[in-house]
Amino acid sequence: MATQTALTLDQFLALPETEDGTHYELSEGELITLPPPGFRHGVILMNVGGILRASLDRKKYIITGGDAGFILKTDPQSATVRGADVAVTDRESLGTIPETGYLSQAPMLAVEVVSPSNTAADLERKINEYLSAGALEVWLLYPDTHRLHVYRAHGEAKIFQAHDRFQSLLGPEFDVPAFFEN
Repeated sequence: MATQTALTLDQFLALPETEDGTHYELSEGELITLPPPGFRHGVILMNVGGILRASLDRKKYIITGGDAGFILKTDPQSATVRGADVAVTDRESLGTIPETGYLSQAPMLAVEVVSPSNTAADLERKINEYLSAGALEVWLLYPDTHRLHVYRAHGEAKIFQAHDRFQSLLGPEFDVPAFFEN
């Protein structure tokens, strides 16, 4: 279960890295501490990252994984820093890749593999934070049901089943079952 503590952006950025795999995010100044994800989570994360890497033009997009951090709101007292399981960023908007730290913009696409420690309230909050900061799409993958929920900046959320194909705003069509293969 996630725990919460209030921090400023500077306090959050000064946190030491953990050796136990604990993951931190900041939502409107609230520190969120998450346990390391499980094995199945990692398999799905790698599937999605591999599929995106094979489907998108590498000269146009950068694909990151492993909870790469994005500063979505910079106000020191109510900052938001989220870590996407997989994310896609447009190279043109990025300029250069930062050598350290977090990217100070939203990704075009943020992908979250839903874990037992995720609450519905935090997932909803995270979706809204990504979209409000400029993300075009947010994908939630549900390992237990093999469903994909796609949220877009302009439009209603869509739910895709284990046998569906869908077209991303990034262009390509994707087979939902491929994300969940073992």
